[in-house]
Amino acid sequence: MFEGTSGAILLAILDYLYIFVVLGGLAILMVIVGKIVKKYETKKTNKETKVITPVFNTAEIKEEEKNDDRLIAIITAAISSYLEKPKSRFKVVNIKKYRTSSMTPWTTMGKQELMLRNNN
Repeated sequence: MFEGTSGAILLAILDYLYIFVVLGGLAILMVIVGKIVKKYETKKTNKETKVITPVFNTAEIKEEEKNDDRLIAIITAAISSYLEKPKSRFKVVNIKKYRTSSMTPWTTMGKQELMLRNNN
């Protein structure tokens, strides 16, 4: 049936066609399964959850902002050793406390994931 060069070419074409049909069927199957899973997840995540953010007392933060002479001396010594210059070469004008975000990195990532799910 498949003899000679023309038979080999015909057999190769049929094999490639068979492979594309099987791969196409698998792709369609994956799309269908993805849609079923997506519908199941939307039914599952429709429940509303209430997020409570912690309340911080601002009075405590303001009390910590007071700079004392010992802290200023330590910061000045650290800067002078880092810059490798004597203390008389620079002057510390202002010291402000670095404020970190009130949200932890885990909370931020969780909120980003929730927003991405709602957009899709």
